[in-house]
Amino acid sequence: MKLRVLIVLWIAILVVLGAILFYKTPEPQRNMVYYAGCVEKIAEGGEAPSGCIVISADDKDYLAKVNSYLKKNAMVMDITKDGVVTGKAIWDDYAEFKAESEETALKKNILILVIVALAGAGFIELIYINYLKPFNKLEKFAGEVAKGNLDFPLEAGRNDFFGSFTESFDIMREELLSAREREAEHEKAKQEMLAELSHDIRTPLATINATCEVLEVKSKDDDIKNKAGVIKSKVSTIDSLIANLMSASLDEASELRVEPSEQSSLLINGMIDALRDSAEIKTVNEVPECLLFFDPLRLEQVIDNIVGNSIKYAKTIITVEYIKEDNGVIIKISDEGPGVPDEALSLLTQKFYRGEDAKGKPGSGLGLYLAESFMKKMDGDLNLYNGDKGFVAEIFVKKI
Repeated sequence: MKLRVLIVLWIAILVVLGAILFYKTPEPQRNMVYYAGCVEKIAEGGEAPSGCIVISADDKDYLAKVNSYLKKNAMVMDITKDGVVTGKAIWDDYAEFKAESEETALKKNILILVIVALAGAGFIELIYINYLKPFNKLEKFAGEVAKGNLDFPLEAGRNDFFGSFTESFDIMREELLSAREREAEHEKAKQEMLAELSHDIRTPLATINATCEVLEVKSKDDDIKNKAGVIKSKVSTIDSLIANLMSASLDEASELRVEPSEQSSLLINGMIDALRDSAEIKTVNEVPECLLFFDPLRLEQVIDNIVGNSIKYAKTIITVEYIKEDNGVIIKISDEGPGVPDEALSLLTQKFYRGEDAKGKPGSGLGLYLAESFMKKMDGDLNLYNGDKGFVAEIFVKKI
């Protein structure tokens, strides 16, 4: 914009300077037909028109008067009758006529200068739009791309002289953006798969660990107890390695895939029954038979996480109760442990959070974070609080 203004001003200054240097006032041009008509009328005895001075040839100072008017560039014409000059008709209006002529000429010259200036400005504007502006856009585009902003478009005008050139740069930007998006998608998919596999492996490991603990307590065979202890130790090692791997992958992955669909509520019975070997679970009532909206794999992970936490921290009987709602079913899971400090309740679903009682116990602080995330993606909810006897988790599953 600054360059365009400077060029236009420069052209205008040159035009004005040229007008001042080369301007010349034209000589006034008289209407000779008018003057000839007036002389003819005077020669025939008519009265001289206004502004016309008549000097008779018989006048004593005839020549002196005529010469004095000629010196002032007055209009002097012979008055003849029968071929004889009888006097002079004089119009002493040269100064007024010249001033009027100069004013008219000045107006014409100004009009010409304005037309020339506008034409010059239009020409400069044409050069700017077709030649200079595309380069300015390219400069700005290059700066944005250098900063990593690949969403900045490079638009080509209809009359852009470098339209094809500009379009090629924009195609390059789109290809770079597409490549970046593909790379991000691949990286995201890789991280999600790694996190998902890591978390899925930990679920059966928890069952194996709980089974080993049962064998250690109930078995009377020392050899079985020793072997159960070895298995439990290896499970702990694997769990620690997987926890580290999952923490690293989930820290980079933005989300895990959840695919909810129409499912029978009776599937929940199987999810609870699968945990009875690991914990003492009491079911208060039967799950209401209906169609619910959930992802079986993810809902099972949510239940496993909550029951697993009760096994790990409360080590008491776990009670499961089903509450039928108009728009869904609540799976209420509670234990009889000490519960969670009130100030920590709001932190339970934060990524990597672990309470004071988690020291020395396996885990990554991701279980409840994932559980809440999974439920929200299934249009459900997870509510955690301290009940009358211990910690309570209410899992709301939406009805179809």
